[in-house]
Amino acid sequence: MSRLFCAFFLCLLLPAVQAEDLPKVELGIGFAAQHLRDYRGADESQTQALPFPILIYRGDRFQADKDGIRGLFLEGEGWELNFSAEAALNGGSDENTVRAGMESLDSAVEFGPSLNFNLTGEDFDHGWSLRLPLRAVFAVDLTDKNIEPIGFNANPKITYRKPALWRGWNSKVDLGLLWGSDDYHDYYYSVAPAMVTAERTAYDAAAGYSGSYFKFSLKKRRGQLWYGWNLRYDNLSAAVFDDSPLAVTPHYFSTTLAVGWFFWSSD
Repeated sequence: MSRLFCAFFLCLLLPAVQAEDLPKVELGIGFAAQHLRDYRGADESQTQALPFPILIYRGDRFQADKDGIRGLFLEGEGWELNFSAEAALNGGSDENTVRAGMESLDSAVEFGPSLNFNLTGEDFDHGWSLRLPLRAVFAVDLTDKNIEPIGFNANPKITYRKPALWRGWNSKVDLGLLWGSDDYHDYYYSVAPAMVTAERTAYDAAAGYSGSYFKFSLKKRRGQLWYGWNLRYDNLSAAVFDDSPLAVTPHYFSTTLAVGWFFWSSD
């Protein structure tokens, strides 16, 4: 996948600091290293290291922070409806053995609404919440400057946030399920007749269940410095594409370690 696009994704996930009277805009630069499989279902992995920009924007209705870029449409007592954008990272597939001869997988960006419910905390930054995002997904090829729609996915999840878990580290846990449209699964797991080999049979992916996942994150802000680490595990057992020749393993792991420095903020 494009390292530039990966860097853009990482900058959107950086956290806003939980404190009063913060600047509306902050800019910075960071460096991240990540280890991940080529795509969900692959048994081959890679490690990447890259610089990335940092953007924090704390508007009343539009924000860019730890939850990505989002706009708040509606809100009430214990609930909100927002529109958000995120990236769906895969490690790339240029050298993946089971995809030999097939087109490489581009990075993808997701846009769509999310209905969120605060279950236990004083707000969405504390305690348990239920999030119900539904997003359209687009494959992004920066080399050819092409954006292609590849379907939809749904990602209901339970989130737990614990600010100041230990010595200033903020923690977050996500437990989620994934569903995808047939076009979305086609992109990653279908094998056209022209791509059939002795080891790779034809396959037409269907819409349906895409697996479950667990993600744990730690983030800390200290002055102008920011630190972050996350670990994600996906289980693809019983996914509708588990018999695809491209889905080699039901286990998916990824981890990212990052550090950032803020060099400018608005008054």
